Amino acid sequence: MNARSSGEHRAGKRYFAVAEIERFAALRRRVSYELARGILAQVAARIEEQVPGASIARTGRTSIEFVFSAQDDVQGRALLDELCQCLEQGAYNVEGYRFVLAMAIGYLRAPEGPITDREFDRASIALNRARENRQKVAIAPSIDGETDIYADLSLMRDLGAAMERGELALHYQPKLDARSGKLHSAEALLRWHHREHGLLRTDKLIELAESTGFIRELTEWGVRRAIEEQGQLARAGHPVQLFLNLSGVLLADTVFAQWLLHQFAGIEQWFGLEITETAVIEDPDAAISNLEAFVAAGIDIAIDDYGSGLSSLDYLKRLPAVELKIDRSFIAGLTESHRDPLIVRSSIDLAHALDLKVTAEGIDNPMTLSLLRVMGCDILQGFFIAKPLPLDLLIACFEAGFEHVNGEPQPFAALQQAHATP
Repeated sequence: MNARSSGEHRAGKRYFAVAEIERFAALRRRVSYELARGILAQVAARIEEQVPGASIARTGRTSIEFVFSAQDDVQGRALLDELCQCLEQGAYNVEGYRFVLAMAIGYLRAPEGPITDREFDRASIALNRARENRQKVAIAPSIDGETDIYADLSLMRDLGAAMERGELALHYQPKLDARSGKLHSAEALLRWHHREHGLLRTDKLIELAESTGFIRELTEWGVRRAIEEQGQLARAGHPVQLFLNLSGVLLADTVFAQWLLHQFAGIEQWFGLEITETAVIEDPDAAISNLEAFVAAGIDIAIDDYGSGLSSLDYLKRLPAVELKIDRSFIAGLTESHRDPLIVRSSIDLAHALDLKVTAEGIDNPMTLSLLRVMGCDILQGFFIAKPLPLDLLIACFEAGFEHVNGEPQPFAALQQAHATP
């Protein structure tokens, strides 16, 4: 049957569902193409056996789309709950190998006629919500409640054209050495100034790119732009190490890792990668192997947002990092809370014991900066020091003398305040 076909109309209400094998992308990298297709074929066969009248619409890389009938949403949910149990019971035997799978399903009431991208988007949204709520099955919300969601999806469809139109840019937030007050490095941050919606939130953009599979293309654009602009910095007489944020979605991807190493070949020492410690949990062996390859090539690794999640000392010990960034939520309460200073100081001591430099992000006032210096923090980052700057303004700040005097930004504070975008 053709991709996303309407299926055969049967009695009862018609539903469209997307069943996805959890962590199957990591498994695909470890087995052959034929084995992966064989697993998906067996899953599809079980769906047709378990759900009366089910019609397979399309088999993707990690998911299977199908149409089925039920009396109402309650019966549809019951059918899919039973289906999930069936799909997860027992092993799948393919070419002498046994696989045990975990599943999640998103579904919705389907319209008459062919299944379109809109229905697929809605089922994918339900699938993501099932994962977020640690459920096996979830139904898509009503269309009335999806206005913001579809606005977001529309933005994602604009993203490719935005790259060509020059709407995307990198801004660089300086990271200063706490002792010398001189520039240590800079973090590259994505900016999208949409021609209709203005400046878009970066965290929302990254979240959407990850959920829609566009994160690799977006990251590749960022890497190429950072390499180009680092070269401009060097030619202007201000070579500086740039740190790029690497999504956990890509961290265990060996093909992407090889692409990245090829891009950085010969200029590795001018780049670093910031990752979150939770990013390695999905496939820790592959993630750590890629990180070790980056380090061997001369690329520095920084652990970002330390303390914001369930920090694991085991991962902290295993990650080949040179820098630990304490999450801004602890820095923000440094002068007001009794506990936050204890947490920050103990984190600094722990990092130093592991031979890691410590960066504090989110420094917004001189008192916080002074406390962090007393605590022995190595690197400082935040709006009090400098907001994220476009390349031309970053170069202008270098020309003005990029350093702090007695804890105050000098002498470019007025310049960056007038032009920098938060």
